[in-house]
Amino acid sequence: MSQRRVPLTLALGALVVIALAVVPPVIGGYVVRGLTSYMIFGLLALAVGLITGYGRLFNLGVGANFGVAAYTVAILTHFSITNPFVLLIAALGVALVVSLLFSFYALVASGIEYLMLTFLTTAAFAAVPLATLDLTGGDNGLRVLGGTAPSFGLNPLVGNSFYWFVLAIVALVTLVSWYLLVSQTGKAIQAIGRNPGRAAAMGYSVPRYRVALTIYAGLVASLGGWLYALQTSFVFIDLLGIANSTNGLVYALIGGVDTILGPLLGTAILRALTDQLSRAGTQSSLFIGIMLMLVVYLLPEGVLGLRHRFKKRRTRDPEAPEVAAAGLTAEKVEAL
Repeated sequence: MSQRRVPLTLALGALVVIALAVVPPVIGGYVVRGLTSYMIFGLLALAVGLITGYGRLFNLGVGANFGVAAYTVAILTHFSITNPFVLLIAALGVALVVSLLFSFYALVASGIEYLMLTFLTTAAFAAVPLATLDLTGGDNGLRVLGGTAPSFGLNPLVGNSFYWFVLAIVALVTLVSWYLLVSQTGKAIQAIGRNPGRAAAMGYSVPRYRVALTIYAGLVASLGGWLYALQTSFVFIDLLGIANSTNGLVYALIGGVDTILGPLLGTAILRALTDQLSRAGTQSSLFIGIMLMLVVYLLPEGVLGLRHRFKKRRTRDPEAPEVAAAGLTAEKVEAL
């Protein structure tokens, strides 16, 4: 990314954050609650986008980080541990251990083998609550005790404070993720994702970067799980299953898996559509499935991918007004 575009990108991002901080609280009602949930699951989708879209590691276990972090919060509150900082550190710590497991898979396997290892491990995580009924509640789920103490005294159901809290965290994580991707580290990760053999020949340590990306994506997902437990005060077995990881992948694909804002946008689009159609009747799943097939077929690069596609067409068209006015050929534009 050119130096001239960096300030513009930051300015646009700041405007979006300001708009989200001001407009939804003015509207009030369900909008604030819904956007809070969308942003929380957006972190899961962002984690999937980072590891799949940029790292080209098809990890079906990112949702396990989300679920493990949420369960960690709930379990600790049943042992009278409600200090929010302790809960946050514990959730991130346990999720880090899970990320290290998936990092090991990135070292010893690739392609279908890596996909199956993450799939089977996530399926195993989903069976843990059934084997530890007294600790996790099994199929019945587990409540988060302590009232508003675990959420720094913020009530997710009253006022806008919790919404602003979640918005600040999501904005910070998004900014850090964007900064990492435009840095030399991010460029190395993208180069490894596109062609690991060539990147290794250029001197990049492919295993080291893959481990770092897996850990970072896992921590992003675990932040989402931590916030989910604070918002709902309840965790259940589906958070650990394959479905949760698959949902994160679908969100990222709809918005644009190889963009930063795409996964967040895709999450908001699909969850909002699901909420609306679920009120219309029992056939909502059918309509959503049809829509997803159309999106995958018509927009393989996601919603935000349209912008990249349009930009490519403009730079490749030597007759474009901007290009012709500057006296540039398509080949010269591609070189910029």
